Amino acid sequence: MGADAKIHVFDYVRYRDEVVPGLTELMRSGVAVPWLAEILQVESEYGDTWRQLMAELREWPTDLARYCTWLGADLRYAGDRSIDRLTGRQMTCNVLDCPERERCRFFQDQDPQGVEALTALHEAAVATRCLGWSQFLGRTITPDYYRPVLEHQHVPVTAPVRGLLEALATRGAVWGYRFGRTEGIHGWLTVPETAELVTVLNELDLPRYEPTFAAMQAFDAGARSAGSDWHLVSLSFVRTVATIAAASERGLLWGNDVSTSLWTEFWDVPSGGRP
Repeated sequence: MGADAKIHVFDYVRYRDEVVPGLTELMRSGVAVPWLAEILQVESEYGDTWRQLMAELREWPTDLARYCTWLGADLRYAGDRSIDRLTGRQMTCNVLDCPERERCRFFQDQDPQGVEALTALHEAAVATRCLGWSQFLGRTITPDYYRPVLEHQHVPVTAPVRGLLEALATRGAVWGYRFGRTEGIHGWLTVPETAELVTVLNELDLPRYEPTFAAMQAFDAGARSAGSDWHLVSLSFVRTVATIAAASERGLLWGNDVSTSLWTEFWDVPSGGRP
């Protein structure tokens, strides 16, 4: 068991302007915009659950865009992730004064099946609308994997690189994956944040090579045969994909087994484009 961790070039603007409104409108009305309706009609393990969910939403809607303070405007988890990591709790909302609490599937985990269906739908929407090329980082890891590198290189606890890696680890904690599960979207960065990550990672002592996918894959092969420290190699891959993404004004997304799910049938790039 386990999952392939990958760092993806991420069209954050399209995510913010298209995917987020599509999902929040579905929650509010039970009506899917055309591109989302196409995903909902795909035969998958969630087909029946999605159909049931849409019927329930038409009778039991939730206006997240208007009322939710537990999630950010781009559906990121906005709570105290450090506490949840230590206690091992799942991401359940306990905002008692929210006017939507009796209808919201996230409130106190009152509809875990519905939340799982929404999580899968979010992943499908992101994978089919927003993801570009990707690079393998390791098996069943998260951005916490790089903490030893930061400690060894004496990176202060308040350094921006730590917050950016934390965002890649936690923003998907509600809509991207359920806490305690490896698979799914762990987090993402906006376009400016991706450019900032390039700057701060360039300050670290990491392997150097041309910032292209071809050079990265060639370096990967050589590093494996040489027995190089994978922590350093993997973090250099994050830097390289961030460099590529920033150059095209894209964001960055960390996903575990996202690109190997059933959504691959939607890919419209050449073979191998999303390894």
